[in-house]
This record gives sequence, C-alpha cells and structure tokens, in this order.
Amino acid sequence: MDLLLKLGLLLLGVTVTLTEVRYYVPQVTTKPILGRLTNNSFALDQPQCIFHLYNTTDVWLVVALNSVVPNLTEYNLSTPSDYKLFPTKDYYHIYQQPAANYPCADTVPEFKALIPVGIEIVCGNVSFCNGILTENGPYRVKFVLLNNTTLTRETRWSEKFNLITGMNKSTIDTAPGRRSAGMIVIVVILSVLLAFLLAFLIAAIAVGSKDICWCRTIDNEGFLVKEELDLDDYNIPPYRPHSIYITHSKWIQSQQNRSTVYTVFK
Repeated sequence: MDLLLKLGLLLLGVTVTLTEVRYYVPQVTTKPILGRLTNNSFALDQPQCIFHLYNTTDVWLVVALNSVVPNLTEYNLSTPSDYKLFPTKDYYHIYQQPAANYPCADTVPEFKALIPVGIEIVCGNVSFCNGILTENGPYRVKFVLLNNTTLTRETRWSEKFNLITGMNKSTIDTAPGRRSAGMIVIVVILSVLLAFLLAFLIAAIAVGSKDICWCRTIDNEGFLVKEELDLDDYNIPPYRPHSIYITHSKWIQSQQNRSTVYTVFK
C-alpha cells in the first residue's frame, strides 16, 4: 500500500511538472523597470521551475509575428531559424541554452530574472542574433525544448502584444502660430498688462524729471533773465561778509554795493 502511494505521488509529481511546461504562458514582465517595452524591444519574465527536469535538453525562445503563428508547424518550431530570416519568415529562434540554466526560484527578482528580446543593434555574422525588432507587431512568443531536431516539449504561446509606436516626425506640430485658445488669451492679457506697465513707467519718468531737472523753471510760463541791480536804489543795506574774509582791497570795497539777482518774466 505504501509502495503504491509513493508511486502515485511520484507519477503525480511528474505529471504536474510536465503539465507546467505545456501550460506555461510566457509574458512581458510587469516588474517596474525601464525599457520593459520599447519601440524595438521587450523583456519577458524568466520561467521559474519549468525546465529544471530536462537538463539535457536545449531550450529555445521562438519570437513570431501574430499573423504567422497559426501557420507554424512542429517542423518550423523544431528547426531553429536565424534572426536574419525574420523579414521573410516572420519568426526566428534565440536564446539556445540548456534547461538547467533556468533557475527553480526567482532568486534575483531584478534584471537577471528577465529575458530581454531585441537588444543587439549590430549583429554582423553572429548566428541567432538577438537583433532589434523592426516591426511594431503584434508579437507572440513561446519556449520550445529540443533534443537535437526533435521537439520534446513546448509552452503555450503568449498573448499578443504590440511594441510602443513612436510618433511620426511629420505629424509633430512645430509651427509657433498654432496654440490653444487658453494660451492665446493668456498671451493677450500679459501683452496688455505689459503695455500698461510700460506707459506708467514712461509717465513716472516724465513727471519725476521735472522735480530733479535744473531747468524746471524754464517752461511755458516764463524764463530767467540775469541782470545787475544797484542795491542803493532799493535802500537795501549791502551784505557784509564775515570779517575773516574782508580784505583792504579797494576792488572788493567797490563791489560790495552790487549783487546779482534773477527775475522771472511771465
């Protein structure tokens, strides 16, 4: 009885493992990383505890356009196709490696637990290059386990997905004249306020200049005339400077009775 129970558990474990490969669905990662989906590449979550029982089997990733997926046969999947043939076949194989290289736990949840696709810009003569994707999609991917050219196991196809589409440069509006109605209103209001501010500034300068300009008294109401007046005619006593500045010069004595004044004529 115990032997039968152990045998049943073993068969159940093998069955569960095999069905995991059959029903595993690859997916574009949902981890919050930059570049998980771009206009020419994407990143898949690395399978966990899916291929660990097939240590002698090579695992390939098949990348295909959704339009060609229904037409792919077992022969197409088991015969690796190079990236250079992607423009004509619409599918290709990459990431050939033993199943043992896939871990049985997501021990590194960051970049190393991802499978980037479309990251090699220059392929040259590299076989099965992981070149950039030139089509927008939609794409679908799946893992296949090959023993030489025999397909032993395969996962399901992923859900179809598109790459990010870049904006066509011819559709970008670069004309400065095309603006929204709100922006036009704001520009008009700011222009009017600036005009008022400039007018007030000019008026302030014009009014203030009359208070500081030496010629303020020369205006439309009159002008200044310089003339010599004899203070004796007006009975105005002469100005006597301080004794320290008085000299005995006759010239100074003769000039003490004369002074200069300004008269404003209207």
